[in-house]
Amino acid sequence: MRHSYTILYLLLMAVTLTGCRDEFDINKVKSEPKLILYCMPTVGDTTTIMLTRSLPVNQQGKVSEVDGARISYTVNGHPATIISEGNGLYKAVARQTVGDRINIEAEADGLPAVSAETTILEPIPITDVTTKEVNVYSDYWEETEHYLQLSASFKDPAETKDYYAVQVKALRFIYANGSTSLQPSADEEAVDTTASVCEVHTESDPVLRQLNSIDYDFGYDDNAYEYFYVFTDDDFNDKTYTLRLNLNRDGYDNGWHFFSPFYYVELYHITPEFYHFVNSIGSIDKSDLAKAGLSNITPNVGNVRGGIGMAAGYASAKSKIVQHVFE
Repeated sequence: MRHSYTILYLLLMAVTLTGCRDEFDINKVKSEPKLILYCMPTVGDTTTIMLTRSLPVNQQGKVSEVDGARISYTVNGHPATIISEGNGLYKAVARQTVGDRINIEAEADGLPAVSAETTILEPIPITDVTTKEVNVYSDYWEETEHYLQLSASFKDPAETKDYYAVQVKALRFIYANGSTSLQPSADEEAVDTTASVCEVHTESDPVLRQLNSIDYDFGYDDNAYEYFYVFTDDDFNDKTYTLRLNLNRDGYDNGWHFFSPFYYVELYHITPEFYHFVNSIGSIDKSDLAKAGLSNITPNVGNVRGGIGMAAGYASAKSKIVQHVFE
């Protein structure tokens, strides 16, 4: 890692420890618990709603699930059937298509009512995915890194300002005995597959790369929250854009060749509230200085009135599955 950041961090710690001291009694902070609502509708027949109770800053304990809540969920004004599944989880049953307007209201005893609105978006298809091996200089590690690069192209709509997120996922094969493997077995047929999210190194992509060497010196990194990389179409509105997604070299050797896992790219078309919420969480997660108390932390940006959280529509599109044979 960068030695300059370590030196800077120690200097800032020394300045902080020798500075003035503020007296602050957290028990004097007055706040009341609120409903925390999370819901991400998309095209389909069912939508999960999660409700929990916030914990005031002057109280000890943990965030708890809220059962027995009264929920109204409408699609273009038509009510959905609400099914309680326990542990703060609810299911709204209603057919949803592109362009539908979703309205959610929830209340529980002892907590203020909350509400939010969002829209179901259309998926943006990925038109092409290719792989190649690249050598890229990393500002973070200050040396050349060797990556497998996936290139994924899509066409941005002309009429709107659009918000996106991207993930790369690696398939694992599940066998009858419960074992999993990146490598297909020659002796046993897989009964299912599962996908794991991969870290993407953003040096090669201008819309994903948000930091430079100076940012790294001040304790920031390019790791997106849960490897969910958000961006906008500000630089390519009404154009075809190709994402360049660098991955660590991973895979298996069959005795003759070294194969990568089977990968696919998932492109999310997200609402503005989805983008701003994830971006605000990522801003905290990227900053070591903020987490250490040496810089300001930006509050999470939500769209739930009367409470906390996010209700945000999205659509996703998956690319074809690709595998690379390393030279």
